[in-house]
Amino acid sequence: MNREQLNVRAQKLVQRAIEKIDKNPDDAKAYYKLGVLLTEFKDYEQAEQLLLKALGLFSGKTELDLLNYGLGNVLYSANYFQKAINYFSKIKGQELKGEAILMTAQCEYALGNYKKSLAFALTINEDDRSKDMGAKQLIANIFLALGDFKNARKYFDLILAKEPHNFEANFQRGIITLVLEGEEQAANYFKVAQKLDHETFSKMRGQIIDIQKTIIAKHKK
Repeated sequence: MNREQLNVRAQKLVQRAIEKIDKNPDDAKAYYKLGVLLTEFKDYEQAEQLLLKALGLFSGKTELDLLNYGLGNVLYSANYFQKAINYFSKIKGQELKGEAILMTAQCEYALGNYKKSLAFALTINEDDRSKDMGAKQLIANIFLALGDFKNARKYFDLILAKEPHNFEANFQRGIITLVLEGEEQAANYFKVAQKLDHETFSKMRGQIIDIQKTIIAKHKK
């Protein structure tokens, strides 16, 4: 499908979503779904304006939670992480509370506030009702960013136990093993990652080379 065909498809989907709002202007989900579509097509400004307008049309807690969550996601996608946190923090209902906390953790991680991000992510991870592996993946990445390789290893192992074909978990587990144990032990993780996504693995291979150079330099001292 070429770019012109994609644009035509996008316009049709957006038009259908607009028609649903016109038919039922009291349905907050219709506004939310249109916001999601516009975000997918990277029309962040229109998505933000739409959801801000929608927030002024509803007063119910459930509807406001949904629209605030949608607006937070738009701003996150547009890399306005602090603004996104402001909207995620407004969500009070249990239905979206967990997702909002996880997205807040993602925002803090993107801002480089790793300890804050970890505090939010651990809250989600400790909730037995949460089955989402996203929290564990984020926790693993935070520990990796903090240089806590042992805890990062623990969480990547939890992910791989349930998702053995997870590219990022295999690649990062390889990085951790390379640092803690050596090249030979890390090889199996890298082989799996390469098979799962050869193109992405090639792009990220520089990380492996950099770590190898660092390890060699330390041994020479």
